Amino acid sequence: MLSQELIFNFLLLYGLLLTIVPIVVYPTSSVIDGMFRILSSPSNLISDYVELAGPGAAFANSGLMTLLSLFILRKYRHSFNPLTISVIMLLSGFSFFGKNLANSAPILLGSLLYLHHKPATRQESLVMGLLSTCISPMVSVIYTAPSNVPLQNKVIAVLAGLVIGYISIPVFHYLKAHTKEMNLYNMGFSAGCIGLVGNFATRNLLHIRVMPHRLNAAHSLALFVFLLILFTAPMAYSLIRITFEKTLHKGTRLSLLKLIRFSLYGLMGLAVPLILQVPLNGLLVGTILTFAGFSMYGFNFRYYFFPACGVLVASWFFFQDVTSTTTIVILFFASTLAPFARKYGLISGILSGVVYTVISRNAHVLTAGVNLYNCGFSGGVTVLLLDMLRYLIFQYPLLNKIFNAAYSKLIQIEQKILCQLIALLDRLKRRVFPLNYE
Repeated sequence: MLSQELIFNFLLLYGLLLTIVPIVVYPTSSVIDGMFRILSSPSNLISDYVELAGPGAAFANSGLMTLLSLFILRKYRHSFNPLTISVIMLLSGFSFFGKNLANSAPILLGSLLYLHHKPATRQESLVMGLLSTCISPMVSVIYTAPSNVPLQNKVIAVLAGLVIGYISIPVFHYLKAHTKEMNLYNMGFSAGCIGLVGNFATRNLLHIRVMPHRLNAAHSLALFVFLLILFTAPMAYSLIRITFEKTLHKGTRLSLLKLIRFSLYGLMGLAVPLILQVPLNGLLVGTILTFAGFSMYGFNFRYYFFPACGVLVASWFFFQDVTSTTTIVILFFASTLAPFARKYGLISGILSGVVYTVISRNAHVLTAGVNLYNCGFSGGVTVLLLDMLRYLIFQYPLLNKIFNAAYSKLIQIEQKILCQLIALLDRLKRRVFPLNYE
């Protein structure tokens, strides 16, 4: 219970600060005008709300989405845990470039209707209902399109949102079983499949053309300060409590260590664009928040590292743009393949990163930007493609024998390398940072 309250209070404080601070720092009129621009925009990828409405409105929108999500979780008696932080950070991050109250509300209502009819799976699927808002641009694209009949597109948008929210959870569970949980962002894969149908409907039935957007780097310093405070404050708070409170509850101590892990991954994510000299924008803020949030649940750095190497290799040799926003986004979201690398080995992880990069750079053509979790969709396609290739090879006895022997030797070599790497990292952690934050 102590651990749950600590996590809830941290997320509540985060949401309140995101909502209130912009009103204090920026003129209230500019924040309100910016919120109206956000609510009336198509919001498809990549709708950088910082570019569209200014940093004050972008922060306020993210804060309101965070508070709404916390209200829903609290109302349905969700058990707060590290996964909750991952989900809230993902929701908050993507509220900088695609999610808002107007386009998310019908989808959330549809998900809650599904959970009302399936109460047995409510706790398990509640967070998935929140994540189903990744396809919320579909709602915005429809209700902002011009129409000769008043309110026609508004009604269609609400109905589309209800249907999307209602079917997202069962589609997620179905596809999760088929990817064998080797794709961390499975809701993105589910939303991509739904987005394929939605893209066809908007283009061919409603005759709506989705237009691309641009990014804005003019407020890079303000975004940097926000992320720096966000990632250093929980670490300082956690270190002080762990150091000076000798009678901490075990659950509370574990939650504090998880917050330190969140901060470390967040600072690592913040360091990458600084090293590559890529200015921050709304898209990168959302990506870094998601990366830091999911570091608390679902992936370990030593398994993420090898798909990330594959992304860098593909970006260097195939696309020649390692120092671009697109590459950094794909690099961070390569964490979706950490379970795949953990199961099939490090070389397979690098190969998956290469394939994933190629697919990610072309996935937007299929969904027209109405799926915000396009990298999750690309991760699901990558996992299915490589798993199918493995099945085709191993079904022939001769190839099975040859590849099994080679694969066994490769895994042995990888295990030795991995053990040496883990030992090196452990020595480094004990010297630089004496707490075991794993």
